[in-house]
Amino acid sequence: MSKRRTHIIEELDPQNVENFSEAQKQFYTSMGYKPYLNADGKTVWLSPELHPLRINSKTRRPFFKRLFYRSKIVVPERRRRRPWIQKFLRHNWILFLIIIGVVLFVKFYMYYYL
Repeated sequence: MSKRRTHIIEELDPQNVENFSEAQKQFYTSMGYKPYLNADGKTVWLSPELHPLRINSKTRRPFFKRLFYRSKIVVPERRRRRPWIQKFLRHNWILFLIIIGVVLFVKFYMYYYL
């Protein structure tokens, strides 16, 4: 479905639609689509599920909601940039614990048993 929506004016008869071949008309009707005339004067084929969405997309908000609308202030979050050594240690801390454990075991074994 296109993101550029226009207001739907009226539903058209599939047989009276111009700029579409008979094969296209037959294909669209077999898929369950109906032709509608939009505000730009173009024919739009919409399914029954999309038609209410297209109509409701152009409804305006009430006056008082627009009058008292407060825009949300979005404070951009700063990205934390850690030094590369800190990131490296943070990602590989378990490997370093294993290496330190093996080194301590080897030192202990060499010192007391050799």
